[in-house]
Amino acid sequence: MRQSLLLCGALSLLAAAGCGPQFDPGNEITTLRVLGVKKDKPYALPGEEVSLQLLWHDPKGPRDVQRAFIGGCVNPPGDLYYGCFAQYGQNAAQGKAPELSFGDTFTVTLPSDIISSRPPLEPGQPPYGLYIVFFAVCAGTLDFDSDAGTDATGSAGLPVRCLDEDRRPLGSEDFVVGYSSIYSFEDASNKNPAFSLDGSGRTHFEVAGQSIASDCVGETCQTTSPVEVDCESEPERCIDACEDDGDDSCPEIEVKPAIEEQDNVEVDDVSTRLFGTEVTEQMWVNYYVDRGSMSEVRLLNDATSGWNAKYRGELRAPKAAGPVQIWSVIHDNRGGMEFARVTLQVKAK
Repeated sequence: MRQSLLLCGALSLLAAAGCGPQFDPGNEITTLRVLGVKKDKPYALPGEEVSLQLLWHDPKGPRDVQRAFIGGCVNPPGDLYYGCFAQYGQNAAQGKAPELSFGDTFTVTLPSDIISSRPPLEPGQPPYGLYIVFFAVCAGTLDFDSDAGTDATGSAGLPVRCLDEDRRPLGSEDFVVGYSSIYSFEDASNKNPAFSLDGSGRTHFEVAGQSIASDCVGETCQTTSPVEVDCESEPERCIDACEDDGDDSCPEIEVKPAIEEQDNVEVDDVSTRLFGTEVTEQMWVNYYVDRGSMSEVRLLNDATSGWNAKYRGELRAPKAAGPVQIWSVIHDNRGGMEFARVTLQVKAK
């Protein structure tokens, strides 16, 4: 089982996916998925606490879904996530269990020596530390195996699996495993990207030229139910069904969340010092949809050419009537993230 988990991790952890074939477009949520892990401090100082928030969706719900975080991996060899497996094995041999937490949130404290304890880096490279947190989301029962082994190549794998009621391992449609990296520099920080908010703390999506309030922004998106839409009173939230079920032949419907340049673009302090000239963050926005189809990613800010105001996504409606959920997830290249969701209603023709 541990060997299977390593193979799964080597192929899929970077994409935050379970082990198994992926045929649907990455932004069409047809199975259990993790859309992101938000950190309240994308860059953190040694000794600081960092809180993580999981954003996931289960289109097969409602059903019981277990979520867990595994921490305790500091400065793995080569900054590679699979170097953590050897750390866990060595710690287990010494009677030390990894940090473990269940639920959608997790708080870790970075070691005070996370930077100073690293081996010397290449000349000119800013000193830094790295803390890796793994997560697992399981539509069954999570099972942990503390006998992780100590092979430095990480051949033991991550000691976690997802089991059904008969104790049989579940596959990628019901089991997602991945990781999130927390970087620590001596004198650098980074704030999360932000949507433009109204007085109620919600952002607005422009859908086919109409302004629509979001269901939620940030942490509340994990606990807020989709908005129930009445097309008679809220026609701006309603779109026509397409017989081709989200295919490219369906009409494009422009979707654009409110994201302002002045609220977001920061100078990348580390890169600026490294290259000797001011460098800003790179930023992009990912779109996800649970039915129909949608463009996947759009550039928000380029480190050299600057802000891109044409970051809208294109939605193509599904065939069946009913609600459609759209997630917008902003990223920057320094680990920052924010997300929002809006619900539309598909009308039968």
